[in-house]
Amino acid sequence: MRPYGALSTSCLLAVAALVGCSAPVAGDAADVNGVVTQGVVRVERAINLSRDAATAPVELDDAALPVAADESASSVTNVLAKFMRLSSAMDPELAEGAVGQAFVLPAAGSCMVLSPAAEDDAASSFSSLSPIELLDAGDVTMRTDSTQMPLAARAFPDVGALVFGVFYTSRDATSDLPAPARYVFESSGSGQLDRFAFEADAPAGPEDVRVGDADLADLVELDAGVGAVVQWRADEGGEAGRTRDDIYIDVTSAHGATVRCAFKDTGRGVIPGSLLDPSTLGPLPASATVAVHRTRQVPFSASGIDLGEVRFDLSVNGRARIAAH
Repeated sequence: MRPYGALSTSCLLAVAALVGCSAPVAGDAADVNGVVTQGVVRVERAINLSRDAATAPVELDDAALPVAADESASSVTNVLAKFMRLSSAMDPELAEGAVGQAFVLPAAGSCMVLSPAAEDDAASSFSSLSPIELLDAGDVTMRTDSTQMPLAARAFPDVGALVFGVFYTSRDATSDLPAPARYVFESSGSGQLDRFAFEADAPAGPEDVRVGDADLADLVELDAGVGAVVQWRADEGGEAGRTRDDIYIDVTSAHGATVRCAFKDTGRGVIPGSLLDPSTLGPLPASATVAVHRTRQVPFSASGIDLGEVRFDLSVNGRARIAAH
């Protein structure tokens, strides 16, 4: 799956919730029967930096978490693997949204607003999709130099005839997911999918994050209508444009709306003040979560899989208070 094309704050709400403003093209990947096999592996780790007892919630793919995350934990992790057989005419991003949370990322230097209401509206588009089969890959294992993790096969929740089959997840939300590290994914294969093995390198998680003059681990004070400067330790190739990674920052209010801004990994970004106001985040003063993510998308190839991608999403989060300026 390719990164989304240029988006701006005008690309909001309904389409932004699930499918963004552009779609990838499968090209010649479909077989003669007009179907394509898409492999999506997501490796997610979120570290809560808040120093006070009232920890901020951590949001991962809730359709895939095997157990409820303990909000008092400092780290929440998740691995999700899906191998989908679908019509070659189907938008792969929309198909991923039907099976879990679609990944929506604005272009570097721009922002979007995500809202729960928009997600509900966009979900109605699933009724037009062709059936999606989640393929059995046999025994699936993920390993690094320090970790070996058999993934658990789980039947997809019954949603009628649209999606059926099995997907794979880590067995709990506190598994050790080192970063940076090389990850290897292997399967024993099955009657539906050939045996495979592929690898991908995870980046380091965000470090030395500050919002304005405050460390992210402290309660961050934001003024409504005033741009928020966020700084982090940059990727070594970021200034020269050689980084493989994207940085995105989510400011999520207690009312559920999220301001998401994406940046090149140069160590600094500014969240526009025009998005930090009551029309976006709800009545003020408001409590919010600030999460800084480093994400890397690594394509892979394997026998029987036409489109393959490993997506790493490593984040740190803290708490913020937004007040009228």
